[in-house]
Order: sequence, then C-alpha cells, then structure tokens
Amino acid sequence: MRLFLLALFALCLAPAMLHAQEVRKAVPVSRAQPVARAEAVGVQPAPIDQSNTAKLRPGDLFTMRLSGMPADFSSEFSLEYTVGTDGNVNIPLIGDVRAAGYGPGQLEKAIQQRLVAGKIFSNPTVIINIQQVARIVTVGGGVRQPQRMQWFPDLTLKSAIQSAGGLNEFASGKGIRIIRGGTVFGTYDWKKISRDPSLDPKLLPGDQVDVPE
Repeated sequence: MRLFLLALFALCLAPAMLHAQEVRKAVPVSRAQPVARAEAVGVQPAPIDQSNTAKLRPGDLFTMRLSGMPADFSSEFSLEYTVGTDGNVNIPLIGDVRAAGYGPGQLEKAIQQRLVAGKIFSNPTVIINIQQVARIVTVGGGVRQPQRMQWFPDLTLKSAIQSAGGLNEFASGKGIRIIRGGTVFGTYDWKKISRDPSLDPKLLPGDQVDVPE
C-alpha cells in the first residue's frame, strides 16, 4: 500500500517538475533579448559632424554680424575681416582671436564666449560667412615680369618680386607698396628688406604689390 501511494505521489509531482524545467529554460532567452537589442543599436553608424568642413586659413576673408542686442551696438562688429599671417583676426573690443584651422561654427562660438567673458554682451549670437576669393597675388610696376601669381603661406614681398623677375632698370626700389583690401597696407624699401629678412612682410591672398618706377 505504501509503495502504491509513493508511486501515485510521483505521478502527480512529475508535471510540476516538467513545468519548472521549461520555465528555467525560457528565462535565459528572455534575458538575452536586451543584449541583442544593445548590439543592434551599437552597429548603427554615428552621425557625421559636418560643422567643421570649411577651415579658415591665413588670408581668408569673412564677414561677421551680431544679433541679440540693439543694432546700434552690433553695427561696429559688422565688418569684413582678414585672417592674418599669424592665424589670428582682430575683433573690436576683444582683440585677437584665433581663426586659422577653425570652421565658421567654431569661430562663432569662440567669439561669443569672448564677448560674454568680457561682459560686452550677455547673450550674443555671432554669424560668420566665409568669402570665396581667389588666392593670388598681383605684382606690377617696376618689375621685369609683371604677373598674377599663386599665393602660398610663406610668400613674402621680396620673394614675390623675385618671382616676377626682380626689379627692372627703371625701378628705384623705394616706396614699394602693398595694397590690401583697396588701401595701402605699407611701403617698403628694397635694400632694407634685402638686408634684414625681419623687415620682409608676408603677403596675403588678394594683395597687390606696386613697385614704383
């Protein structure tokens, strides 16, 4: 009789044990699903940052305008700027700001931060537009081969004149002018810049060299 009862108890217990085994087998599958989703998310490509595709270089021109303040206060900043040979640009009230190697968006943020840090404006918005200009230098007047030449970062007044064949027989060598942005940037003496390289200025794209005769 006892054996009969034990056998009957075992038969009743078997379905419950089978169900428990099925539940345990199902648990790893349900826990693995988040891992699969994470792997699927991980293989998605990151968005491409296109904010720095256009980098400013020495000699580049750009215009700037400000908003977030009365127009009377922002007008003195609405100018055309040239990136200098040192890679900096001079901004009213805040001075030199690094520009070379930066995209327009990066430079906008840098100028905005300087304006706020200097307590000039509390919430300025800077908008910069790079001007597309030919990167050439024109050499004319008293040179043997007046020409337009390709600009490169180390081009100086002396090397530009030498590339144009040097001074001709009618050139005095004094009062050589660099015209930049429609105005006279400076006047130079050929003998002085030949003797002292520190006096030989670097040229920027768009410069015009005029050698008087």
